[in-house]
Amino acid sequence: MELTRDQLADALYQKGLALAEIESLKDEDKSPTLAATKGTKEDIENKKSTDGRSQGDLFEENFKELKKWVNVKSSKYGILLVTRERRSQRLGTALKVLCDIIQDDAEAAKKKFYELKLSLLDEIGWTHLAAYERQWMHVRFPPSLPLF
Repeated sequence: MELTRDQLADALYQKGLALAEIESLKDEDKSPTLAATKGTKEDIENKKSTDGRSQGDLFEENFKELKKWVNVKSSKYGILLVTRERRSQRLGTALKVLCDIIQDDAEAAKKKFYELKLSLLDEIGWTHLAAYERQWMHVRFPPSLPLF
């Protein structure tokens, strides 16, 4: 039963990432004025899919189902939580969740988490912190050097 649960959780996680990717691709295709009003009632109505539900509703339903089965704040599923907060324009919460994932991660922090942190800092407008983090990226993940 644990194996089935893990497979279900992984499938829900992959589905959530796919739904978020589909939504982001649709947002890129729209004009810049619609992208600026992301999250408004008109924008949500424009995102209606053919079966009458919006992509956001599908994402939220999928996320709630995943939340029933696993801890979404773990490093394995945390990216989906950060994506959800980012979609909802709660950038500070997304940054906090991401920082918690980086700190709580038992294994070495992954580069993709730091890159996501940089993009969140840039999106919030904290360019001074983003520049500081970029400098530390060279220390945390040094470029591979040729052997002697």
